[in-house]
Amino acid sequence: MNFQQRLCNNLHRRALCGLQSYAIPRSSQVFSGRCRAVSNLSGSSSKSAPTSSMTQNGLFQWSVPFILPVAAAAATAAYSGKLQSIAFGTDIAWLRPVLVGSGPLLLHFILPFLDLLLGQQHPQPLGPTAKASPPDDFTARVVPTIVVIMHLTIMATAYATIATAPLQPLLLPLLAYSLAISASCTMAASHELVHSRNPIHLSAAALFLTLYWWYPYYRAHHQHHLHVCTPVDYTCAPKGLSVYSYLPPYITCSYAEAWQLAIQECDRAGKPRYSRHNTTLAALVAQALLAAVMYALFGPVATAVHFTSNIVFLVYMATLDYILHYGLVRPPTLGNERRYTPITPYTSWNSLYVFENGIFFNVLYHSNHHLYGVKSYGYLRPPIDGPFVPLPINLLGILVLVPPLWRSVMDRRADEANAKNLEYLGNTAVSATPTDSTSTGATAAAAASSEAEAREAA
Repeated sequence: MNFQQRLCNNLHRRALCGLQSYAIPRSSQVFSGRCRAVSNLSGSSSKSAPTSSMTQNGLFQWSVPFILPVAAAAATAAYSGKLQSIAFGTDIAWLRPVLVGSGPLLLHFILPFLDLLLGQQHPQPLGPTAKASPPDDFTARVVPTIVVIMHLTIMATAYATIATAPLQPLLLPLLAYSLAISASCTMAASHELVHSRNPIHLSAAALFLTLYWWYPYYRAHHQHHLHVCTPVDYTCAPKGLSVYSYLPPYITCSYAEAWQLAIQECDRAGKPRYSRHNTTLAALVAQALLAAVMYALFGPVATAVHFTSNIVFLVYMATLDYILHYGLVRPPTLGNERRYTPITPYTSWNSLYVFENGIFFNVLYHSNHHLYGVKSYGYLRPPIDGPFVPLPINLLGILVLVPPLWRSVMDRRADEANAKNLEYLGNTAVSATPTDSTSTGATAAAAASSEAEAREAA
């Protein structure tokens, strides 16, 4: 049985297993306790990496996430010719494609170059009295909310520009690409908002994800947190799987799971499956209506650009998720093959590059995010010792396109991370002194969770 068949066969079981947990409030043990089975979260610097104050600088955190949306705005203005006229007094022909394509130029060349120049840096640790703001408080995630609103405004402006400016077929793909790059940054903002229960946060995330055909993420992402790095989690790529084989099940299983969750929700509530109570069906209808409205307002060319940028955006999302857990596994607990060991710092890849963490709202401190899913991005810190990517994520995203090269770089590192995970789990199990071997994983999780909660309360 190939990987895609195995994932699809396990999909229904995963949805059933996670359904009850999905309905529990976010402050419950499912989202806070179970995701706290770790240790090294102090954020202090390691011996091999310098400590940086950049990510604690308020101006940095407030400004860097806007770089790619601003690039999309500049690309829109350059497509119409207004940017060159304002800046240089005339439209410079060779400069126009550079400006229209500023999104990918920034994401894959300029920002990674700056990150490589600065090197990998641990952020400064939080002070002993520092406490994360309530995750559902609006101000805790006000910057991601603004980024979503800004991107949607720029997107509408770009489509209006396409509808009114002279048609330039050679520049349209570049503009679609820059809009997709901005959407990728905005997706990181939406990811932050999905982890809130504030209605403003959730509404902004739902609108963005519906517009970009990715509403399944809104429904199924918390399932990923529950099942990360287990065989039933189709968003975690096993070692040796290429991104080309990963992409189809990643998209199709996300839609299938969102549909199953909505159907089961309707069944529990005694509501008709094919009605407004089916949130996934409502999102699909809204998606079609929004596309129709876009066609009516901006015409076929702008709609085609939107479809193109959506496809590029989904490929980017798949590539990022492919990288973040590639080759990492949670082994089954001793004596019970159907239960898996707790989440640890070794079940996610992390990045210590400053700029890419800035534009992606620190989601690349991914171990800490999976251990404390509700913690807002400003308080995330990478583990002292954990799996770290060897290059900026935005360069690795190019590397995955050549699977042999990708495997030569990452497979050995994945094996080393899994070996350290087993060692860590063994040490945790010994310190927890369980009463019997079959309860090792659960006892270790409870002990580590209590320790983590005590640290947070201090």
